[in-house]
Amino acid sequence: MSQLDHDRDLAPTGPPPAGTGEPEAPAGRPDPRRRADWRRAEKARRYAARKSVRFPIFTRSILLWWLVFALTGLAFGASGAFFWATFNSQVSELREDTQDFEERSLEAQNSIETQRQEALAQIEEALKPLQGFLSESQMLQLAQLFSPAVYSVATLDENGFPSTGTAFAVLSDPGQTFLVTSHATVKASTVRPGPRITLRKGTEEIDAELWNWDAERDLALLRIERGDVPILDWAAEDQAARLLGTRVFPVSGLGGPGASITSGMVIDQSAAGFQHTAPLGPAFQGGPVVNVDGKVVGVASLAYRPLGFDPGQIHFSVPVTELCQRILSCGIERRAGPRD
Repeated sequence: MSQLDHDRDLAPTGPPPAGTGEPEAPAGRPDPRRRADWRRAEKARRYAARKSVRFPIFTRSILLWWLVFALTGLAFGASGAFFWATFNSQVSELREDTQDFEERSLEAQNSIETQRQEALAQIEEALKPLQGFLSESQMLQLAQLFSPAVYSVATLDENGFPSTGTAFAVLSDPGQTFLVTSHATVKASTVRPGPRITLRKGTEEIDAELWNWDAERDLALLRIERGDVPILDWAAEDQAARLLGTRVFPVSGLGGPGASITSGMVIDQSAAGFQHTAPLGPAFQGGPVVNVDGKVVGVASLAYRPLGFDPGQIHFSVPVTELCQRILSCGIERRAGPRD
């Protein structure tokens, strides 16, 4: 609808209604001047009324959109505040759950590590006997490493029959070497004149002198005039004291590579020595008994009987620490002295 049509609709179409304030002319004679004034006043009144309540279409559209945006913003603001509060609450709960998860995860890791260490310890303890078996093939192949320090002993017994055994070096300097062997092997030489004692390595023969002995422990000390002979390492005292259940390897100076090895398990240990299941022949008596680390823990013997009777195939060995108390003077360096 145009402005002209709107004004036309508002224009009076008949005589002014009663009470509008327009003076009435005498009957049959209207007053044109007053009627024109009334029309102008009425038109002004209606125009003012229209202007006070109506807006142009563009203005109304702007106001309407502004109202829509305001209401939308208010709605989003309220819902946004609600969702933001909910989000913060969830984040706080998640953070608390995360911290609790980290603590529980750390506790679980510590528990798993503890269980792993305990399991490894149990496995290691259970594999101790097996470790000896695993090392046995290696020890047999490495017999030649013991060869420079061990010799085969050849002499005669009290009846003039051959007596054999093994001797291993325990002390050596540039001019001489001292070796430990079995007293039973060289027993005939404890009486003078005694039979000759010979150390053999392959085709080489070296004369040896009986230097000291202990018949009770089946120990004897020989001396040769040859220096700088390799000596074997001894196990630490605490290692030698904890042999029960472990495997040991007696070494003989007789063999193709210059030495041979047998093996067995320690089944008993006391202050008198240790008892093992390794098979021994005459060539092994007096030889070193080594542990899986290749360190000397005792001396092989067929005659040592701490219980007072023949133990049969389960032989006793004298602890290596007995050497210092019986036939050697051990200090900062090992020293040997002649038998009085």
